[in-house]
Amino acid sequence: MPVHVPPLSRRQFLAGGLAAGAALSAPGWLSAATKPAEEDLFLLLADIHIPEHPEKAHRSVRSSDGLKQAIAQALTLDKRPHTAIVSGDCAFRTGEAADYRALSGLIAPLREGGMPTHFSLGNHDHRQHFLDAFPDALAANANVAQKLVAQKHVAVIETAKANWFLLDSLNRTNHTPGLLGPSQLAWLSRALDARPNKPAIILAHHNPDPLLKTVGLIDTTALFQILEPRKQVKAYVFGHTHRWETAVLDGIHLINVPTTAWLFDLAQPRGFLTTRLLADRAVVTLHALDAKHAKHGQTVELKWRG
Repeated sequence: MPVHVPPLSRRQFLAGGLAAGAALSAPGWLSAATKPAEEDLFLLLADIHIPEHPEKAHRSVRSSDGLKQAIAQALTLDKRPHTAIVSGDCAFRTGEAADYRALSGLIAPLREGGMPTHFSLGNHDHRQHFLDAFPDALAANANVAQKLVAQKHVAVIETAKANWFLLDSLNRTNHTPGLLGPSQLAWLSRALDARPNKPAIILAHHNPDPLLKTVGLIDTTALFQILEPRKQVKAYVFGHTHRWETAVLDGIHLINVPTTAWLFDLAQPRGFLTTRLLADRAVVTLHALDAKHAKHGQTVELKWRG
């Protein structure tokens, strides 16, 4: 479910009482808005799993601390991303209303820093509870085309170098597999056909699951039957697995965004990605929360297919 949270002015930020939960000690966040944003640089997050109470831990990880650290790092980068996109699982486990209220405070530095933030919800999220916490999330945005398709929210974010197509793979809260469904896939076909002349990046929460192990996207085959012949489609971005890796499926780059919360594989990094779009490729960089991790700073160039 793509929803779009606009930036805040300093006055809105302070008047709304968000400062109390917004990691005020994070270095550099107050000056982030004075840095020029890089139009083609994007901040990608996934699986942030925010609980109501910040001290709550799972697998010895406080996920609220992980998101705070990731935001602090992102706002002190030499090059400031223009836009943030979160690929689902925003709430801790069952999409409680209080989880999203806590998330609202935690992401306030991004908004006050001038960074629009887009969310695609995952299997641990709840649509209405999210919208209740972010009443301005569906406000009109000049470069976002958003609509409701069979009770799922879809959107296109138009940027200079690519169009981002945000899909809704949330099938049922706290139920692992994801599903797009025929109506959403039909919308995607039409939306892609209406925009043939610019690279297209598809984003949802669930990982492609072509072997139908029923832990990822159930209708993976139907999705890629739409994506593969439309040569403007260059990449599919997702979370869900709590991993960082890239691969290629049917000529389309797969970008698995890491988690800022707990890991299933302790060798994996926790962190976030920055993605710079060029005319013929994307340059993706991993920013691990642990600067000593072997993959911290790893950069991958993904050349677009013809």
